[in-house]
Amino acid sequence: MPSTSIHGTPDYAELFNLGLSPEEVIYFSSNINPYGPPPSVVEAVRSYISRDTLARYPDSLSISLRCKLANHHDLPPEAVLVGNGTADLIWLICHRYAANRQVAILGPTFSEYADGVVMAGGHPTEIVLPGWERIGTGRYAPSPISFQQTCDALAAAAPWLVFVCNPNNPTGEYLTPDQILALRAAAPHAIWVVDEAYSAFAADGWSADRWVLDGGWIVLHSMTKDFSLGALRLGYLLASPYLVEQLQAVQPPWNVNGLAQFAGEAALDELPWRDQFMAKMRRDLADFRSDISHCGYAPRETTVNYVLVPVGDAKTMRNRLLKERLIVRDCTSFGLPEYIRIAIQREEENAQLLDMMRAIAQEEHLTHKRARAERLAHITAPERT
Repeated sequence: MPSTSIHGTPDYAELFNLGLSPEEVIYFSSNINPYGPPPSVVEAVRSYISRDTLARYPDSLSISLRCKLANHHDLPPEAVLVGNGTADLIWLICHRYAANRQVAILGPTFSEYADGVVMAGGHPTEIVLPGWERIGTGRYAPSPISFQQTCDALAAAAPWLVFVCNPNNPTGEYLTPDQILALRAAAPHAIWVVDEAYSAFAADGWSADRWVLDGGWIVLHSMTKDFSLGALRLGYLLASPYLVEQLQAVQPPWNVNGLAQFAGEAALDELPWRDQFMAKMRRDLADFRSDISHCGYAPRETTVNYVLVPVGDAKTMRNRLLKERLIVRDCTSFGLPEYIRIAIQREEENAQLLDMMRAIAQEEHLTHKRARAERLAHITAPERT
């Protein structure tokens, strides 16, 4: 059974059917750094490519990259496992630990967690994050659900494995270290998977990697998002050497190609570049949220490079913008069919989207105004005798 997850990355089949090439559209649906990869990484990869390097099998253990990542996180190399993106590692974790077990997933969130659990023969249980409620099957809405209620639901589920995306995709909410520890206290015997793919985008980022050597924690990091290495696919996890050894035992050989490993090492030399553009994106997103609010929309608060915007019917809005070669993320697959997710892009591209959404809002306003006038005219029209 194939994955049912929908992603914000280019849908090449859809573009082909529309007669479009990937270069003709702007992807507000894909929440990666629009300013990357760093120029030095591109040049390093170009210089690396040769007949010999393309012919040579990659290091199946990614030892050199693991050592550099370990040094970055102040952990032993045995606490690092590199994968073909974080989605690959999610499925690896599910394959190793989810079969025939109860798995809690804090949502609304990324559907890949539940897909991985089901494919591994596990039993996913949705635990609602504070501030949300589940309405019907797989649908969510804002609600005064308390933090304690979430903890109580976790305790009742008694999961063997827990997935929490922090900062969360697609809502942009960010739990603090104390909140994560309080949640874990409700399911203390579970393995906790903390997906930090978007933590680099947050102004006050923190990492659960401080706890991994204590055991029972797996922390996911993406180099695809912040360094824009989507075409190469690169992610890694941090965990106790015992857990890493268990996961490595079931990981396919040569899982990460040589170019991705080399690019990852080069990217780690560009942390100042990354931080510079993360700060710029936060400023741009603040401006965008302000501007789109003035158009009549009500974007939610966020801590990262994307924002949820309620639009009534997400599918209709996406299709309307697609005609203008602007792609936003329809959040129906997250259980949020009234929301789109907008990932900030370059300033001139943000301006294009803003102009189109302003025009759509004005059209809808005129349509509603016209319909209201017709209703009033019908009500007040004199009866004919």
